[in-house]
Amino acid sequence: MRKLTAVLASAALLAAGCSFAPDVREPTTVLHLPAEYAAAPVDSAAAADSVREVREAERWWTVYNDPVLEALVDTALAANLDLREAVARVEEVRQRYRIARADLYPSLGLSADVTYQDAPTNTGFAGEIGGEDGEAPPDEPVPSFAFPDRFKYDTYTAAIGFSYEIDFWGRFRNNTKAAISDFLASEGDYQTARLAVISATISTYLEVAELRRRVELTRLSVDLLGERAELTNQRYYRGLVTTFELYTFQSLFRNTEAALPVIESQLEEAKGRLAILLGRYAGSIDVLLGEDTAPAIVLDAVPADLTTALLEERPDVWSAWQRMEAARYRIGARKGDLYPQIRLDATVGLQSGTFNDLFRVDQYFLNLVGGLVQPLFQGGRLRANLGVAEAQFQAQAAAYVRTVLTAFKEVQVSLVNLEKQTERYESLLRQQASADGSVDFQLRSFQRGVGDYLAYLDARQNLASTETNLAGAERSLAEARLGVHRALGGAWVPDDEDLGRTLEQEYETMDQMMFPAEQEAGR
Repeated sequence: MRKLTAVLASAALLAAGCSFAPDVREPTTVLHLPAEYAAAPVDSAAAADSVREVREAERWWTVYNDPVLEALVDTALAANLDLREAVARVEEVRQRYRIARADLYPSLGLSADVTYQDAPTNTGFAGEIGGEDGEAPPDEPVPSFAFPDRFKYDTYTAAIGFSYEIDFWGRFRNNTKAAISDFLASEGDYQTARLAVISATISTYLEVAELRRRVELTRLSVDLLGERAELTNQRYYRGLVTTFELYTFQSLFRNTEAALPVIESQLEEAKGRLAILLGRYAGSIDVLLGEDTAPAIVLDAVPADLTTALLEERPDVWSAWQRMEAARYRIGARKGDLYPQIRLDATVGLQSGTFNDLFRVDQYFLNLVGGLVQPLFQGGRLRANLGVAEAQFQAQAAAYVRTVLTAFKEVQVSLVNLEKQTERYESLLRQQASADGSVDFQLRSFQRGVGDYLAYLDARQNLASTETNLAGAERSLAEARLGVHRALGGAWVPDDEDLGRTLEQEYETMDQMMFPAEQEAGR
């Protein structure tokens, strides 16, 4: 037992070993990102505080102040099938982490054997002692006892086996850290999928709201143009208008009438896509939508002091970084494969020729084996594995840089788009006010007998067209606002039960307990 204690003590000292993983480093391109975005819609401290409050809220979509939209998003988060698939993938990677972590611990196994042997004594070791057919060899002294013709015996064994490979080169630790990074990356993928589902739900809801409004306005336009075409037809037969004017209004009426079924079809298709996002059958979401829907307009300013540090909150950036980290750790693990493996194996148990004597203390046995295996030649497999790991790290580093640059571009473009869509919306609001004033003026003129009813119909048709354009602008503005949230990662806040960080903390605690010397050395 003292030998076993000495070997285990030596193993504990050797456990504070090396790690060949490259140092953490930020790619040069990412280090040279601008500190702030060039687009600056508004430079207002109040607006900045407002947006920070929205970003800090987990339910960032409540900024639209639309109960129907909030109910739809909540339903999508609870029932969307893409999210369920993403959750399953996170769970798969979490279990893979547990598999990788298991190599850091000794393995124990319990065995119980019963052996019955019946063999002739003229073979094997017995034959060497007793000679052929159990007789003593020539010129050898005759044994003082006679060999039986056969050996028959039973053996009962109960034992516990212990096996442990000392992770002196950090191979298992690097594999475990790589598995942690893979898990954190999968969690980021889930957050990316979650953000995509929220964004798709909001965007499709905005599309449904606009199409509903367009259907309503198109039906109004059909009625107005139908009345206008009928009056023009009457005036044509009285010789008051030309054939060109008649055909122009009739063509406009027919084209608008023909466009109505197309818009209604688009509405049903959009509602079907929204139903899939909510995990429901098409045609089953009218209750959730209600009767009145309108694009949610948010005119709160976006601050001018948005920094590129906000990109760190994007889950896809987080995932790309963690995958690069996983590839970095795997380089260390593959380098560790090039060095000797140090193993300890032990078996302790009880063994007896009869079952009744098996559990006697004096029937114990102990086997202890310590060994070292150094790979010498494997056809270049280990070096090739290291080359694969290094190439994968370079690929993940490039993917990380691309993700950061894409994220920076998306934020920059979304800020500019929000500014331009706000300008367009405000311009159409002024146009609507002008068209509404024209309708009011033509109506009062007609009521006083100094105006033309046809002019009143034309003014109403112009107002309907303006409102159709305004409905599109409202949707575009709402989606532009959504684009800013999506580009900045929504207002992504890690959940209270953040499994990734819990695992990371768990590993750090375990690492400090198992490898204190390495922690003190700062490796």
